Amino acid sequence: MFDSPLGTYSVAVAPESIWIHQGMGTHYLQLQLDIGVPEVGTEAGRLLCLETTLSAPRGSSGSTVPLAQVNVSVPFSPDGGLQRVSPQYFLTNAQLLAVEQHRTDDLRLELRIRAYLPQAAGYPGCAEVVEPVVVADSRWRKQLKGLGRTLGVDMVIPFPAGDGPRQAVADLLRDAQRMLGGNDVDGAMLRIRRALEEIKQIAGWTPPPGSSNRNDRAATAEQRWAGIRAALEHQASGAMHGDGGTKGYVYSRAEAEALIGLTAALLTIVP
Repeated sequence: MFDSPLGTYSVAVAPESIWIHQGMGTHYLQLQLDIGVPEVGTEAGRLLCLETTLSAPRGSSGSTVPLAQVNVSVPFSPDGGLQRVSPQYFLTNAQLLAVEQHRTDDLRLELRIRAYLPQAAGYPGCAEVVEPVVVADSRWRKQLKGLGRTLGVDMVIPFPAGDGPRQAVADLLRDAQRMLGGNDVDGAMLRIRRALEEIKQIAGWTPPPGSSNRNDRAATAEQRWAGIRAALEHQASGAMHGDGGTKGYVYSRAEAEALIGLTAALLTIVP
């Protein structure tokens, strides 16, 4: 790894050490690095630093894309020997799902490692080392199953930009999000209700006749969208304290988040 007299250091990923764990709003992949340190004099110092990047393959092109980076410091003695460190690589839900989308059998990643000796003269470094990271398909599936409901599909619903009525609705939904950030669920629900009323005005959807069944197969697509909007408005009606079914109802944060997402999704198809 380094030129004489600094010695050759080896690094390998312990294959059975790789595991994916639940995090707080994320996941983290932990592995163990086995680092072989030679017997060296004082020239090398007593500290080995590793800059590591976990990468995933990009399709069948042979190229890779970085997922996460971790730097670790490994103190060692002049007698050399084997040192072990266990870096943790934080992965978002979207990253993990993307890895799964491109995986066809065993999990195959790469760990790119650059090493340097900060206590040696001139802070010498070495060329990049690429170490394969492989987890058998059955073992990886078991680990993913252990994540439970924390591994799910992320859906990003963009709010429109610019001026106009649709932007006014988006602003109301952003206000609702900010109020949720301050734990003001009731205030958020009021903004959602107003947003749904605004959509009614700008969408121009003709509601189904008052006497018709909402499940009527003869209803047009436009009438059904109008029915969906009306149903969301009814669901948020407790915010106005004027509906017998939901008057006095205490909304949860999860319900407010769901109604923000549903209203934002509805807004994307408003002409």
